[in-house]
Amino acid sequence: MAITGPVRFRYRDQSEDIDVLIQGDAEWVEKIRDELGLSGQGPGFLSPAFGSVGPRPSARSSSSTKKSEAEESVAIRPGPEPDPSKIPASIREIGALDIHQEFEELNLTALSELDYDSIKKEFDALGPFEPMEDAGTERAIEEKALQVLMGQLVQVYGMTTIPETMLYDILGERFSMNKGEFGKWLRRLWRMGRLERMFGSDGSDSYIPFPYWLEGE
Repeated sequence: MAITGPVRFRYRDQSEDIDVLIQGDAEWVEKIRDELGLSGQGPGFLSPAFGSVGPRPSARSSSSTKKSEAEESVAIRPGPEPDPSKIPASIREIGALDIHQEFEELNLTALSELDYDSIKKEFDALGPFEPMEDAGTERAIEEKALQVLMGQLVQVYGMTTIPETMLYDILGERFSMNKGEFGKWLRRLWRMGRLERMFGSDGSDSYIPFPYWLEGE
């Protein structure tokens, strides 16, 4: 089959130091070959200039092919056709959310509704406490008591952050610390990686225990 369109002709003869390269339309290249005595089935190699016989595919046709393939892949997806009418509507007016009711359904209790007396009684029932083996400070018994209290608040009451004021109200007198000393002690544990410190917008701090410390002996 005759090659048409852009072609490339190459002939080399290293012994005679000949190197011929002709590229262009097939008819014009054949005319130059004939003038050089290299036409027909003579020496040299003739090939399409763009690696194909005939016209090159356009970008538009390639895009159309990809589009048709994508449409075919969508058409053969398994399963029934989607039915939008079976999707339940979830419409809620702005401002209609009752956050307190949602908390009740999730069994979450607001901080203001916690019964501190009950928490203290439950905490007292867990004592007395032995010194923590891998204590981060010299107050090994106090750290063990703090660990037990925070575990109780996190695991039983579902608290995600525990205010420093709440911890002090329960433990301050028991530890014989004033508020300043108690806050410094908590910040030491925070710097040692035992607690995570949360900075409140009103200047107050809250804490949450790291799981590895909470599970330590």
